[in-house]
Amino acid sequence: MTATYDPIAPIALAAIEHMNSDHADAVLAYARGLAGAEWAETALVTRLEASGIELQVTGNGQTTTVRIPFDPPLTHADQLQPTLVKLAQQARHQLAAVTFIASPDPQRDDRSSQQLLNLIATRRSFALKDIAPDPIDLNHVAFILEAANWAPSHGQTEPWRFAVYSGEARQTLSNAFGTAYRLLHPDQPAGSPSEASQRNRVWQAPVWIAIGMCPNPKRPEWEELIATGCAVQNLHLMATALGLAGKWTSGACAIHPHVAEIVGFAPHTRLLGFFYIGRPASSEWPRGQRRSLDGKVTWHGGHPLPN
Repeated sequence: MTATYDPIAPIALAAIEHMNSDHADAVLAYARGLAGAEWAETALVTRLEASGIELQVTGNGQTTTVRIPFDPPLTHADQLQPTLVKLAQQARHQLAAVTFIASPDPQRDDRSSQQLLNLIATRRSFALKDIAPDPIDLNHVAFILEAANWAPSHGQTEPWRFAVYSGEARQTLSNAFGTAYRLLHPDQPAGSPSEASQRNRVWQAPVWIAIGMCPNPKRPEWEELIATGCAVQNLHLMATALGLAGKWTSGACAIHPHVAEIVGFAPHTRLLGFFYIGRPASSEWPRGQRRSLDGKVTWHGGHPLPN
């Protein structure tokens, strides 16, 4: 078999040495701004190819390898230098674009507390068959994600990441779910009913939100997972407030590494599934029930008076 010629190969080693010795700041910006390694303290270029650049990143007691693809891949060695310059500009712009949003003044009264409890108690997870496929206002989705962004996180790491798919962009997810199913079930024939079901499910809800957790190495992973779960709870409560239906789905295809790569999370952000959202197919909101707090709470030092 004839090896594929890489047009960058003749200059790759010299370019790597030049980047590491003369442009270490740009290489670190690549890692922090483009590869999602905000925690990086040092970074070195280890490989340059027509398809992308590979970095060895170190920080907070860990060392890992990250890859940044060239889009599109390079076809001539003369393209390398302007491409690296452009990536450096993009990385620095991304790092400079970080902004902070101040929380509003609190508004507290008996009515608002009862309304909040009502939202919490009426939140429901809807099956896909119970969601109307009609489009919804993406401004509502942005508002829902704003609520997610106010979730608590230890050390203010804010590990939650989201990717939103609507309209024809859902075809990307359809293809990804289908491929994931075939990777999970290589014994099944191509185009099997189960594969088709995975491909077709994306069209049952108008919006799909990929849920990711980008861990900070300074924090235990379980803390980052809980923080992301809190963000999704915020998201779901705000959807409930807007009368929208949804569910966090995390089946094997929804968390498959291939799907994580397609939505842009791999390798640094862990895909935890998707939250699909739309209007309820029925005008009747489903009721729920919970066992009482008896047996779940132990009071020390006093207890509330009975109603």
